[in-house]
Amino acid sequence: MGGTKRYMEEMEARRQQGLAICIEAGVIEECEYHPGCYYDGGEDVEEAYRYANAEVSAGRISLSDGQTRRDLTDAIKDAYEDNSGIDYCPSCDHNMRD
Repeated sequence: MGGTKRYMEEMEARRQQGLAICIEAGVIEECEYHPGCYYDGGEDVEEAYRYANAEVSAGRISLSDGQTRRDLTDAIKDAYEDNSGIDYCPSCDHNMRD
């Protein structure tokens, strides 16, 4: 496997990890009817940072080779910024208007 592909896979894994932490902390929600559609969960992103830090300290979340806690908080921030700002599932809203 080439270096670029490995890098892309690592970045996707970190993105998924940040998203999973945001969901677990209630910062982001996934629509039960439209998997892959996310929206604001109502909690502040600081809650996700606290949750992740506690889970890493307890050993329930492990950092990949070379990953730092800062990398993890960056992934959380990116997931939050990419999926917050709306209070509902866009797909559900679209279907209700049709």
